[in-house]
Amino acid sequence: MMRSILAYLMHVFIISSVMCCLSACKERSTSNETNTTTITAGEDVLNEVFDPQEHPLVFRRTTLIVRDLKKSLALYRDALGMVVIYDKILKRPHPTKDGEQDIRLVFLKAVDEYYGVLGLMEYQYGEADKLIEPVRKQGFAVQNSIMLFNTNALDEKFPIIERTPGVEIYKPPTLREYPSYDGKGTIRVKVSIFYDPDGFLVEFNEPLDPIKTN
Repeated sequence: MMRSILAYLMHVFIISSVMCCLSACKERSTSNETNTTTITAGEDVLNEVFDPQEHPLVFRRTTLIVRDLKKSLALYRDALGMVVIYDKILKRPHPTKDGEQDIRLVFLKAVDEYYGVLGLMEYQYGEADKLIEPVRKQGFAVQNSIMLFNTNALDEKFPIIERTPGVEIYKPPTLREYPSYDGKGTIRVKVSIFYDPDGFLVEFNEPLDPIKTN
């Protein structure tokens, strides 16, 4: 009698263990399916095509007219770390150069390929050595522009910027504090400023505090 009871209990235990294992496997499978779905959804969002017609205003790009694209790329691509997404030779009518002139146009991205893009245009492509106009470096003067980049590696990249041909340092990395957007605190930023090879002012900054705009 005792043996029958023990055999029955053992039978029940085995069945319970098997059921628990099956249940756990099913939960893992469901969890994995959920994770896969989430990742796929995220990838779909990242791969979504940007439609400018859905927005009343999009600030896409700033294009600089430069003397020598090789020098500009040495700064913006090689030193700062931007990525070239477009590089083409364009043709335009010209009255004295066999009827047309070459223009080289390059687009670089920092984060996104549609907005916040930097354009570099060598309007007289291949003639940098013939240009005689001096590079104007007028600092914070009326009609001048300032391009601002944020980085999380200022100390690493600034020495590379300093060594880039044509770059002139206006202000080395310096700690500054700005009023926060809500006016209740401050935002600490390590700020550096320099002229690029064509005299455009560039700020290359590292925020030290989270920047909340609302």
